Parts: sequence; structure tokens; C-alpha cells
Amino acid sequence: MGSCNTQMQTDELDDRTRNILFNCISESLKEQFKNASAFGDKYLYDKENDLCKDIITFVLSKRIDSSKHYSVARIIAITEDILTNAFFNEVFDFIEFLAMHRYDKYEIEKRKGFYETINSIFEMEYVGYRFVDGRITPITDKNEIDSIEEACNNEFEGTRAHIKKAVGFIADREHKDYKNCIKESISAVESICSIVVGNEKATLGQALKRLEDNGLVIHSALKNAFSNLYGYTSDEGGVRHANGMFESDVTFEEAKFMLVSCSAFVNYLTANYGKVGGKHA
Repeated sequence: MGSCNTQMQTDELDDRTRNILFNCISESLKEQFKNASAFGDKYLYDKENDLCKDIITFVLSKRIDSSKHYSVARIIAITEDILTNAFFNEVFDFIEFLAMHRYDKYEIEKRKGFYETINSIFEMEYVGYRFVDGRITPITDKNEIDSIEEACNNEFEGTRAHIKKAVGFIADREHKDYKNCIKESISAVESICSIVVGNEKATLGQALKRLEDNGLVIHSALKNAFSNLYGYTSDEGGVRHANGMFESDVTFEEAKFMLVSCSAFVNYLTANYGKVGGKHA
């Protein structure tokens, strides 16, 4: 029996983890398409073919043979090759792609179950990543993940769009963009504050000062904390100014802190906004 990991895997995946991921994914694919047949379940038969063609086209960037049918066996063979030989970031890209394309839009619970299974493997194998809103992200704390995912499903489209963009920036393994992660995170807070105030042009600073007038009572220390965070991004040296911080000046720790903090604040404001009946001044 292989020994458990004792060091966080952040820049590589060991053979043990790759093997566990392959075994789990391959077995789930076999189960999903076990009834696929040209004379049986035609829907699954066509679906396995389409999924494999998508993988060959968009993951492997190779040509497909339109005259042949691609079965789940071919998908599993490709999965084995990628999980055995690819760089860790390419493994993550493939798992993300597979999660997005193997399930239809109404199979939400199945996709969620796949996310949870992969996250459990990552936790067991001490991998420093988790699925967050469909992206494998360098965040591992369950409470932080839950807060971000709640914000990603916020009832207000503009607010959740900013959080989703922030997740995309922090999850990008090839082109890390922590600066824009912070900008989108604080923009999500601005968005929900504008809704609370009833003024689309209201800035975060203006909105925080008017929250009590709209029925929301927030402790002064909490308001001051977020005013200070906004100042961090907006002053002359902040990430919102071209003459301010460069991409390299913003650390992962700062981006993660802002994403988690802003998600929590968005959730807090949304919940309290509902309690006061969505009243505007």
C-alpha cells in the first residue's frame, strides 16, 4: 500500500494521486456509459461519441475520423495517457473539461457529485486545490469554498458575474492574474451595494455610508474594514490604477483574502437585504 502524502502537492502530482484519479474517473465513465449501444441506449451511444470527439478536438487538438464511432474505451485510454504523462496543470485542465462536457445541463447533481469526488481525492492526497464553481482553484478550506460558491450563485446577475470572473483569474494556472481577481472581487461588493442603495452609479464608499438609511444595520468596525479594503484597491498605489501595483506586486495570499472576504460580504449583504424586504431610500 502506498504511503499517504505528508507534504502539500501544489506544483506536481505524484504517481499515487494520478493513479487514484485515473481509477476513479475511469470507473465512473464505465458506469455512465455501460448501456451505450447502437441498438440499445442510442442517446448514450451518441453521447460517448460526441464526448470523445470533443476531447480529441479541444484537448488533444487532433483530427477526428468522422466515419468511425468513438466509444468510452477510447475516452478512458486518453484519460489514462493524460493522467499518467501530462503536467499537473494539464491534468487539471482535462478534469475540468471532462466535468463540464460529460454531463448535460440538467445533470447538475451528477456534475456536483463528480466535483465532490475529486475534491475528496484532493483532500485525501493533500493536493492544494479544490473545485470551486467548476474551476480547480488553489483554495482548500471548505468554509471559504462554500462562501465563494454561495456568492457565485448570488441572485443578482452582475454580482455573481464579478465573483465568477474573480474565481477564473485566481484559477488560471498558465496566466496567473491576481490583480484582476482582486478588482473583480471588490467590484462584486460594489455591485451588491449599488443594489442595496438603489443607485447603479454608487461607489462602494458611498454605499457603505448609506446602508443604515436603507434598513441595514452594520457594525461600524465592519463598515470601516471594507472601506479600508476598498482603499487598498483604489488609492494611487492600488490595483485599480495603471500607475499603481504591477501584476507581480499582488500575491496569491492577497488575492485569495480579497476573494474570500468579498464573497462573505456579498453573502452578508444579500441575506440582510432580503430581511428588510429590498427597500430603497
